[in-house]
Amino acid sequence: LKPSKSDLDYPPVSNFVLGPASRPIHALYATRLHFLRLRRNLQVGRAQPVPPPCSNPDPGASLGDSPPAGGIHWRGWVLAAAMAGACGEAKDKPLAKSAKLPRASAGAPAAQVRPERIRRGFTAAEGQKWGALREMAPTPAATPGTLIPAAAPVKPEVRRPSVMPVKAPKFLASGWENEVQELLLQLKTTDASREQVESVAAAVRAALGGSASVRAFAVAQPLAGAAFGVAVPEVEVVVTIDAKAGRDSKLQKSLIRSCTDRLVSHGAFKFRRSAFRGSEPKVTLIAPQAQASIPFNLAVNTEGPRHCVDLFEACARVPHAQDLILLVRRWAKDRGISHAAKGHLSPYCWMLLAIFYLQVEEKALPPVGSLAALGTSNSGEKKEAGELLKGFLRFYASFDWKKCISVKEGRPVAVSGGPMLQLDGQTQPGPNVEDPFETSNLAAMHWLSMQRLKEELCRGKDTADADGTLAELLEPWTPPEE
Repeated sequence: LKPSKSDLDYPPVSNFVLGPASRPIHALYATRLHFLRLRRNLQVGRAQPVPPPCSNPDPGASLGDSPPAGGIHWRGWVLAAAMAGACGEAKDKPLAKSAKLPRASAGAPAAQVRPERIRRGFTAAEGQKWGALREMAPTPAATPGTLIPAAAPVKPEVRRPSVMPVKAPKFLASGWENEVQELLLQLKTTDASREQVESVAAAVRAALGGSASVRAFAVAQPLAGAAFGVAVPEVEVVVTIDAKAGRDSKLQKSLIRSCTDRLVSHGAFKFRRSAFRGSEPKVTLIAPQAQASIPFNLAVNTEGPRHCVDLFEACARVPHAQDLILLVRRWAKDRGISHAAKGHLSPYCWMLLAIFYLQVEEKALPPVGSLAALGTSNSGEKKEAGELLKGFLRFYASFDWKKCISVKEGRPVAVSGGPMLQLDGQTQPGPNVEDPFETSNLAAMHWLSMQRLKEELCRGKDTADADGTLAELLEPWTPPEE
């Protein structure tokens, strides 16, 4: 409640209806009005003291036509009581319509007129700051038939100085296939790495307490990758607090914030970044030193990480299927096109692209009608993991992105209206990666990320055709100078 410029400028008391929940607001309103009077006197330059609020908060203590000494005019009490009673009691009648509070007349004393508030405009630095924040607004979801103006809210990445720049991987073996096998030994999980992942889940469970269910998922070594290791962690921790609540985005974000506050303040975890723009909001944390400082993503009431692990384990009975998935995810991470918060495809999407390639081009996997069906391999030519990686790069370098990538159907599906990306009047089709467990598009990309995707696929194809080394293919991507 804000008082008018004069204590006598209140509507008549007959316009309001009191309710039984009105009295607790009296003392609060008196204190509020006292400080407003003090501030007003300081603004107009008066030095005389302001009387303290009335010691008796009963509006019926003084019913004169003028305010009592050291008190508040009785009409002020009536206004506060009527507003609180109307809001606090459902059985009270609504406030009667009345005119706006009258302003002080031109001939009013100087003590009753409050100077107009001067609104200060933005400085140049503040305008630049808020302009940058507006440009970082979330990109609209890639719904079928929509035109996505993605270049406006997205800025190209530029190189920043680094104290410890990530260098290209080095292999002891020589030859493409030998380098691939050496890398796979570094990527595949072991009993020790699985124990590390479970220790992270146990630390989260101990810090949160209560009856929350905590599970950790990982398809590769937690600390195997050097480039973008924290931006795109290999470990996914899912906290299930209320399975019946469903996947309400606002509820998920609120629960994630609560869990993050608890982990950082009581569990010695370190917060790194949040990613709330995607379909599954999550935050990136770093585990304590007792858990080898493993970075991981924290999500609440979501099924994506479990689906990812189920698909990966179902491909175990197909020769080199898991190897291709691990290689593709590592290549996409090192080349900087696997960070979903920046508008790129997520590691889960890259897994689906690898499965789709094995279905369509290699005829090695059936459609994902069920996980049991995925575990059976079709009759086809058996290739090594290195050759499958080269074939993957050649396949998607010339892929028609107008078609939907559906591992559930096991073939490209023509869609009537897919996502279209726009920049300076130009449009290009965006990828449409169907979730086999839900009918939704997992690829929420923009123009710049789509251009980066095509450039990296063409670069990978050229490296494979030129018989380059795996170290050249996995050289960490760095943004341009400007």
